[in-house]
Amino acid sequence: MQWLREHMRNHINRAGELDEKVLNFQRGRSAPAKPADNGAVDLVYQAADMVRDAQDRAAQIEARAEELVKRAIEKLQIAENRIRSAEQEQRAAEAGLNEAGARTHAAEKALQRAQSRAATAEAQFAAAELRARDAEARAAEAEKALRRIEQAIRTQILETPHAPRKTAAA
Repeated sequence: MQWLREHMRNHINRAGELDEKVLNFQRGRSAPAKPADNGAVDLVYQAADMVRDAQDRAAQIEARAEELVKRAIEKLQIAENRIRSAEQEQRAAEAGLNEAGARTHAAEKALQRAQSRAATAEAQFAAAELRARDAEARAAEAEKALRRIEQAIRTQILETPHAPRKTAAA
C-alpha cells in the first residue's frame, strides 16, 4: 500500500509530462470515463478499480476458504463422532470379552471340581471293589471253614462208633 501512495505522489508531480505516455486502461464498473487531460485522476480511478477487483477476488477467496474450513470442521465432527462410537463399541466388546472370560474361567473351575470328584469317586470305587473282592475271598474262606467244621461235625460227632447208623444218615 505504501508503494502505491508513493507511486501516486510521483505520478501527480509528473502529471503534466506523463499525459501523453499514460496507457488507457478500460474502466471497470466504477466511474465513467474522464477526459484525458487529467491523467492523474484517471490513474487514481484505474488504481481504485484494480484495488476493488483485488478486494473482490480476496473476498471470493476468503468465502471459499471459509466454506472449506466449514466443511473441514463438519468432517472433523463426523470423524470425532465415529471415533466416539467406535470407542463405545470397543468398550462394550471388551466388557463382553471380560464377561465371557469370567464365565469360561468359572466353567473351567467347575470342570476341574467335577474331574476331581470323578477321580475321587473312581478311587473310592476301586477301593470298594478291592474290599468287595477281599470280602468275597474271606467269605469263601469262611464258607470253606464252615464246610470243614460241618464235615468234622459229621465225621466226628455224628458218626461215632457208639451211635447208630440211622442217626448218621439223618
